[in-house]
Parts: sequence; structure tokens; C-alpha cells
Amino acid sequence: MSRRGALLKAGACLAASSCLSAFGSVPAADSSPITVPAYFWSQKRWVWLQRAATGEEIKLVYWANGAVIPEAYQKLSWFLRDLRFERMIAESSPVIGRALNDGRLVRNQVTQWALMDPIVLDVLYAYSAWLAGYGMSRPLVVTSGFRHFLSNELTEGAELAGWHPRAGAVDFTIPGVSAENAARFGIWLAGGGVGLYRSKNFTHVDRGRVRAWSS
Repeated sequence: MSRRGALLKAGACLAASSCLSAFGSVPAADSSPITVPAYFWSQKRWVWLQRAATGEEIKLVYWANGAVIPEAYQKLSWFLRDLRFERMIAESSPVIGRALNDGRLVRNQVTQWALMDPIVLDVLYAYSAWLAGYGMSRPLVVTSGFRHFLSNELTEGAELAGWHPRAGAVDFTIPGVSAENAARFGIWLAGGGVGLYRSKNFTHVDRGRVRAWSS
């Protein structure tokens, strides 16, 4: 099954609210008892997010009528900005100065945000719908979204060639839901990479190849 097909199948279960027998249970992707309704991906796509570091919150539709909504897409991308690099800019960090002097960075790259990859937004939409299907009125609490490559280099354990610097990854927690259950849903969804970080209690999703790991 293609990645998009797997996402569509997962979406069908979410929309029907009957495929998952219990919140912590994720069925095998090939055992769905229902057909795939096309409307899940053709209806409005939305997310509900909160930033762990600042308490900022956003809930909006970013895709409707067959297309991304530019203003909402930009708002979401800004919301998922690199807060650490934002502070580095505000504080005139010497790390930025050295990178400019060494030619590793040019002025127009001194920015804390980038347009997020729409695929990872679709993954977050599926998570938001998963929670809504269980009547769980709560946001995904984002700990990291886009990371500037300089900020990424300063992040312990970060993969230098990973998806965060390419605006294609998000780390998050869900209040009242274990990171393990969140990761299991992501693995079943098969929308890209899924990382389970038990010791730090967060889940990572990205728009890369379908794979999974734990730490």
C-alpha cells in the first residue's frame, strides 16, 4: 500500500470512529472492517496545536475545497517556528555571527521559520481527528517543529540530516495519552517516520520514508 493509501485508510477509521476498539488500541492496517470513504481527505483538514514552551495555541483549518489555504498555512508554519533560534536572533547570538562570518549562513537565512511540509501537517490532522473521534478535546502539545540548522546543531541527540531543519518534522506530546500509544498510532498510520522517545515522553513524526524507532 502506498503512503498516501495508508494515510487514507487510517483516515477512514478515524472518520467512522468504529475502527479503533479502544483508545490505546491500534488495529493492524490490513484489518480495517470498513471501506475507505473519500471524504476524509476531501473534507476540511484542521489541526489543534499548543506550544509547550510558550502556551501559544492554534486551532484552524489549513486545507479546504481541494487546496491549501495560504493564510492558514503560513500561520501554522509560523506557529511551528524555531523558538530557540528566535531567541538566538533576539540576543544577537555569537553562533549566528560566526556562521555569517564563516560563510555558512547568509542574511536571508537568519530566520526562525519556514513553510512546513504539507505532508507532516496532514499527519497532524490525522492525529487531531483521532483524538476528536474519541471525544478527547485537547491539542497536540508541540515541543519542536521547524529547526534552523544552527539550532539543530545545538540540540542534543538531533540528527543533522533529519527532517526538522527541512520543516518536515514535529515532536509533540498529548495530555493524557502515553507517548507509546501516540507512536503506535503513527506507525499504523504509515505517513512517514515515527520516533518514540520514552525517557523524554514525546513522539516524533516526519514526512520521510516510512520507518520507526524508539529511544
